[in-house]
Amino acid sequence: MNKTLTYFLVLALAVFVSFFAIKSNFSFQATGLLLFILVFVPVLIKPGIGLIIIIASMLLSPEIIMGRTSGRYVTVRIEDILLMVVVFAWLLRTAFTKDIVSMFRTRLTGPFFLYIFICLVATSFTIYERGIGVKHSLLYILKYVEYFLLFLMVRDSINSIGQVKIYIVVFLLTTVVVAAYSNIYIENQLSAGTQFFRVAPPVETTNVGESGTLGGYLVFMMAIAGGLLLYLRSVIIKALLFCLMLIMFRAFLYTLSRGSYLAIVPMAIGLICFTGKGKFVLVSGVVISLVVLIMFAPRMVKERITTTVIEQYDESGKRLTWDESPANRLQSWKSVLFYSFPDKPIFGHGVGGAFIDGQIFLTLYEVGALGFFLLGSVIVGLFKMARDVLKLEEIRADNFAAGLSVGFLAGFLGLIGHALSSNTFIIIKIMEPFWFIAAIVLSLPRLLEEKKAADAAPDIFIR
Repeated sequence: MNKTLTYFLVLALAVFVSFFAIKSNFSFQATGLLLFILVFVPVLIKPGIGLIIIIASMLLSPEIIMGRTSGRYVTVRIEDILLMVVVFAWLLRTAFTKDIVSMFRTRLTGPFFLYIFICLVATSFTIYERGIGVKHSLLYILKYVEYFLLFLMVRDSINSIGQVKIYIVVFLLTTVVVAAYSNIYIENQLSAGTQFFRVAPPVETTNVGESGTLGGYLVFMMAIAGGLLLYLRSVIIKALLFCLMLIMFRAFLYTLSRGSYLAIVPMAIGLICFTGKGKFVLVSGVVISLVVLIMFAPRMVKERITTTVIEQYDESGKRLTWDESPANRLQSWKSVLFYSFPDKPIFGHGVGGAFIDGQIFLTLYEVGALGFFLLGSVIVGLFKMARDVLKLEEIRADNFAAGLSVGFLAGFLGLIGHALSSNTFIIIKIMEPFWFIAAIVLSLPRLLEEKKAADAAPDIFIR
């Protein structure tokens, strides 16, 4: 079958699976069975099909609320089920066709699984002491495992630069759908005269924190598109990427997520620092965009930023104070630093026992200093590996590879900034594209070397 037709059929299947639960009254079990049948067998035959389905379903699959604990919802998305089915099929296939142990040999495997071990130990202690929900805790720990297994699967399944380009195109097409939906929603709200609204992902259930999630996703994808825009030579592709960045940025503004607004600063700095091309144009564009934004930003955006700190009057006169949202965050951070963390500094209070906005403080609360060190080792180790890839001469010589690597590193910095006020590294809508593209970037040297060897090999004709 023609490859183009194959990928088209897979993309159509992904869209169908993503929206199935919205239009049907099927139970959770029936939906899971449908996904298993539609996805498991094709992935067992060809893992790349599962990766296309996962990409196309990012931010487009609905959530099922499984419960609630300490102020946060415990949800399972259709994409969670998809990811588990795809990974299970890949593991089963790998067990029969390859040395499965070799698939786990990376510099990140050791600290990552030590981190998971600490999560289990800390949570076990808390379950014994306070009896927190075992199911909820295990679901959160399982999410981390899912992301890392996705990372390993992508590394194992990618065989060529052409395959990588197809994946990136599907990523960008998915982003087009998300950005187009967001802009249509914005126009509908503005036309209706709505005074205050926030853009969220196309399909959501809880409406809690989703705007910040969309903001983090858009920061990362703007970095990817920006890196490719800087390096690719095709005028048509550059124009398409520029238009995509414009509609992404408009949607980004209307998330009204102050944490995401902060995240775009390190992302932009990353693009400027890591790129080897167009620094002057990039810096000029950033400055011009900032000036235009200050002058013509939507009223809601200006109000959202300027009301971060507000004036209050009491007996002592006028004083400045934080808005309710940042004030609550600061209060929870103080509670972690001065009470919760000193109470259990080594192992923490267990995963899933509380909700704290901010990855640093949440990690300190849940798994203590030991878990914080191990998770930090994974994040820092991944960043160093991606930076080392960008330093390679063969990567710098290939415009696509260089643009993707620069975009990923800039997006990485943006997500670290986003994690200051959000639990970024546990959110599936952000982490799936992050770990997926991380695996692609780390595979680029091998793929380029194989492409070079294939191009240099003499043609042999058998008559």
